[in-house]
Amino acid sequence: MKPELSNQQLLQFLTEKYGSEPQWAPIAEGMESRVLTFIWGDQQYILRVNPNPSGFQKDRWCFQQFHSEELPIPEILEIGSFSSHYAYCLSRRLPGITLEDSAIPTLQQLTPYVSQVWKLIHQSPLPSSEGFGPFNECGHATFSSWQSFLQSTIRGKDQQWDHLFASNLLDATALQPVMHSYLRLTGHCPEERKLVHGDFGSNNVLTDGKKITGVLDWDCALYGDPLFDVAGSFFWSPWLDCMRIQSEFFQQTLRNEANFAVRLQCYQLRCGLEEIHENALAGNQKLLNWLLNRTMQIHQATEN
Repeated sequence: MKPELSNQQLLQFLTEKYGSEPQWAPIAEGMESRVLTFIWGDQQYILRVNPNPSGFQKDRWCFQQFHSEELPIPEILEIGSFSSHYAYCLSRRLPGITLEDSAIPTLQQLTPYVSQVWKLIHQSPLPSSEGFGPFNECGHATFSSWQSFLQSTIRGKDQQWDHLFASNLLDATALQPVMHSYLRLTGHCPEERKLVHGDFGSNNVLTDGKKITGVLDWDCALYGDPLFDVAGSFFWSPWLDCMRIQSEFFQQTLRNEANFAVRLQCYQLRCGLEEIHENALAGNQKLLNWLLNRTMQIHQATEN
């Protein structure tokens, strides 16, 4: 859950840390962290505050392992305790704005560069590590196979799904056929073990309008099938212009990949089920309604 902290509290922290108040501005935030950008000297920085430091530590590990001129990842300068309840992270601010905030003509010009960055991510050499699915701040993942990770969306959360059905927060009659289709599709997904960003393509990719200037927030990164990232653009394509434009490009350039349509359907259903589960628990009814409709739409295409 995002910390309930004011900008003034964040500024007070920076002022105490540096001895005087830096120039600062609010910035677009994710679901988990409070974020502030500030200038100290002639450098721009990002301050993030989160209940858990593990995502920040994972960002630092990914910078150390995968950052390059072609794959720019923000450098993590410091991780520490903001208070007894929260951790903070200081990083360098990379130039540009997010794809989500970019104009449609810019997005259309950028799709080849977005695709190239996606390729660079999954072509990155993996350090000595083990497992599939999400990895920790040392690069180790816990699932023995890609399929076991995919199936954990259902089989690892049986009691939670049962609770949501029993409390009438979700309709079991509508969703259980989706879950069965999804589990069936996982058997058609390859046991690839490549670097996957896990939340690629909208507010975690920066551009200066000519090239990609940064890939942010690696806390969802995992080992698995690179099409997992592509599927995110398809799932969110009706919601965000940047995802729609990317999905159209990927459809044209990747459609000859083995089992392309089946893998996309599987990963989109997983995205939908995970988001439905999370938003039902959180009580985000407006988004939940959209997610249910979108996931049922993908499921119907799977069955046809």
